[in-house]
Amino acid sequence: MGLFKKLKDVLEANISDLISKAEDPEKMLNLYVERATEELKQFNIQVNRAVADQLQLRQKAEASKKEIESWNTQAKVAITQNRDDLARIALERKKTAENNLAEYEAQLAEQEKAVETLRSNYRLLEEKLNKARSERDQLVMRQRRAAAMKQANEAVQEIASNNALSDFDRMRDKVNRSEAEAQATMISAENSLEDEFAKLKKSADDMAVDDELARLKAELGKGKE
Repeated sequence: MGLFKKLKDVLEANISDLISKAEDPEKMLNLYVERATEELKQFNIQVNRAVADQLQLRQKAEASKKEIESWNTQAKVAITQNRDDLARIALERKKTAENNLAEYEAQLAEQEKAVETLRSNYRLLEEKLNKARSERDQLVMRQRRAAAMKQANEAVQEIASNNALSDFDRMRDKVNRSEAEAQATMISAENSLEDEFAKLKKSADDMAVDDELARLKAELGKGKE
């Protein structure tokens, strides 16, 4: 039963404590399950040996029953032939076989109880091991997820500490400023062009006025003499 207690202690260990103390939780959990699996295999060997012993005791008990019947028959034959001496020997052998049968049956009863206890304990440990495997898988996924989140958070903190986002803001402001300057230059160019056209129009208007003035003077005889 020492192996049962040893395996039971392994399976009932606080997995969370094991993880918190391990540098590599996933590796620790795998080793934990592997160890428990190997211990359960060894325990199963003990169960099988106990079952084998039970079968041997049952066979010996059956053999003793047959031996008792055989010696009883031989004692009867000896009596019918007036061989009380042989009958006595046969009955003595029969008594020995009966004693052996009683011993085998007592041992068999104890062995059957032991086998049933071992099988019950094996089922209990097997259930605990399956539960441990399931918990191992869940904890490994949680550990991986936590590690990924930690790595992501560290990356965000590193970006923030390097002012990378501030650099992006400065670049955006620079682009906006360049676009504004380009827009201002385009507006200035358009205004200059409009001014030139306005000057041309004014010059043409002035010439038209001068021509009209000269014509009127000519009509009135006020032109150059």
